[in-house]
Amino acid sequence: MNAPTPTIDVPIDENMPPEKFHALMRNAQWRLRNLYWISDKDGKKIKFRPNAVQQRFIDNLWYRNIVLKARQRGYSTVIQLMMLDTCLFNDNVRAAVIAQDETSAEVIFRDKVKFAYDNLPPTLKQANPLTKDSQSELMLENNSSLRVAISARSGTFQWLHISEFGKICAKRPDAAREIVTGSLPTVDRNGIICIESTAEGAEGYFHDMTRSPRPRPKRRRNSATSTIAFTSHRGGTRRNTSLTRSG
Repeated sequence: MNAPTPTIDVPIDENMPPEKFHALMRNAQWRLRNLYWISDKDGKKIKFRPNAVQQRFIDNLWYRNIVLKARQRGYSTVIQLMMLDTCLFNDNVRAAVIAQDETSAEVIFRDKVKFAYDNLPPTLKQANPLTKDSQSELMLENNSSLRVAISARSGTFQWLHISEFGKICAKRPDAAREIVTGSLPTVDRNGIICIESTAEGAEGYFHDMTRSPRPRPKRRRNSATSTIAFTSHRGGTRRNTSLTRSG
């Protein structure tokens, strides 16, 4: 992996000229490295800096993404920070995380999404304050929102993250079917879907999605019966796969 460019590594400096600061704030990779704090495995608050796996994911992000992951590589963290960043710096964005169960949804919202927002620079929060702060959703003054739940069917989303989809397929097959037929179609053609999970058995939607590479079809709006083109991320490389769904 190439070393980060000097621009990305420029730290925040209170004496920085305003025009330079505004230029940096327009750089999404700089924002990810300099604005967001996370809690590490020991519960210590640290500034987010993507590891090698996370950086390759950022660099190879596509409109439709599948991650067959090993544990503790940080995919969920980087995906949720990118979703929050998109909401903060773009108006009218709808983003959602679908968790494997209610407990996981609460933990993701509290420890990933809300923690990152609460630890933003105060001036940034003042520029785009919360208008709704519940136990599952942040709504911002710019009319963008990020919520974490166990389903997402209503409305249109620009970002959708399905967390531990393999576990959902194995333990809640009806919920997995609802995600494929009801949630995936809510993401518009220019939106981003990220599906990640560890492997869970040799059957189900997630297994089928990750089983064999196929050529990527041209991007098109999904119809009631269509092929959804995904990019699969494994070991820092990309490959193409697809899922045929029937409405």
